Amino acid sequence: MRHLACVAGGAAVLLALSSPRAQEPEPAAEEPAAAGARPADPQGEGEGGEPEGAVAPDARPDAPVRPRPPQERQARTSQPPVAPVSPAAAGSEPIEPGFRERVRFSIGPLELRPIALLALQAAPYVGDDALSQAGDSAEQPGFRLRRVRAGLYGDVAGLVRFAISTELAGGDDGTARIHEAWGGVTAVRALEVYAGARTVPFSRSAMLGAGEGALTERPLAVRAIAPFTQVGIQAEGHFQDRAFSYHAGVYNAFQRADQFYAGQSESLAPLGNRFEGIAVAGRLATEPLGPLGRTLQDVARSPLRVGAGADGFFSNGGARTLYGASADVLVHASGLHALGEVLWTGASPRSVPTQPIAQVTSVSSLALVFEAGYMIVARKLGVSGRVEWIDPNMDVDDEGDNLVLTGGVSYHAYDDLVKAQLDYTHREELGGLSLANDALILQLQLSL
Repeated sequence: MRHLACVAGGAAVLLALSSPRAQEPEPAAEEPAAAGARPADPQGEGEGGEPEGAVAPDARPDAPVRPRPPQERQARTSQPPVAPVSPAAAGSEPIEPGFRERVRFSIGPLELRPIALLALQAAPYVGDDALSQAGDSAEQPGFRLRRVRAGLYGDVAGLVRFAISTELAGGDDGTARIHEAWGGVTAVRALEVYAGARTVPFSRSAMLGAGEGALTERPLAVRAIAPFTQVGIQAEGHFQDRAFSYHAGVYNAFQRADQFYAGQSESLAPLGNRFEGIAVAGRLATEPLGPLGRTLQDVARSPLRVGAGADGFFSNGGARTLYGASADVLVHASGLHALGEVLWTGASPRSVPTQPIAQVTSVSSLALVFEAGYMIVARKLGVSGRVEWIDPNMDVDDEGDNLVLTGGVSYHAYDDLVKAQLDYTHREELGGLSLANDALILQLQLSL
């Protein structure tokens, strides 16, 4: 009997030692938990840091808390912060970040993220009247290396951010050029200041990343009107988790082509501000129900989100005076996205231009864009359609007045790292001669 009792007692001791509670270290006697202290925020510190009286991560209240396993701690440190989603608005758990948001490397206080964009297009069908100067994606059936970008995005302890990227297929000759190069002080969320070559805050579709759209190309109207990347200084601020945001910047004056659909040039000022004057631009925006996702599509089928913005610019150029305004609304809801934009711009030639131009009179242009789509399978399969009404010269009715209809399907793999898109675009000239410039475009894209 004594032997049986010893065996039973030993088994009880082993069972007790193997329990998770028994494996936890006992709190030190000299570190008692503060009465009424709150546990640490499981999502990490907020914008204001750790609240006074909160328990430090290594402290232990009266009720023991099981430490996280090493792999869980590693996952938390390798992921970017996820904006909290209120249970009332979401009705479910917050959406986890995808693969692209988790690709980053840390070296002390420096965090680096690769920038990579590779887009190859194939055009099985192109109309006989298609012309690249008129904004068409292709002129003949065949292949096109649409975008090749590479670079790095950096963050130094949340105090300084920078980005450097190159466009490796920037022209017909395949020469490389700078796409963006900027740095900024970001210690105060309400006032971030950036300098360098950066996207001008005008038009939501233009500010969206080139690989983040639902269709292979941005709206034709946006490509024709928006100034895109320019060199200057820009300030921006975000409040209450982007419930209100502002952007304001001063840049070298913008330049545009004589052909409306050829758009504005992106001058990185290798000779400084040699021929132009100064431009200013600003934008006000709101996302009252929480931040919208990175992409135009609601790829993760998120809860209801709404974003709205309005912006404008004035450019006192040496060849033209340019001015413009736009407004937009974007809705995400359970896989549905709907975007509406209105864009207006004007151009007046200078009496003594610093560069030769063909424009001889003031021209005003107006465009309306509406796009909608649905993610049939979250992060996998989506369909989208877009309609554009464009009037390049509001005083003249000609074949430049266009109705552009685009529809497409997209397949996403590895959390949007790889994407395949198939689009068909129909352009209808509302005045003058009708042109055969429709196109079917297949695009394969890799994006980081």
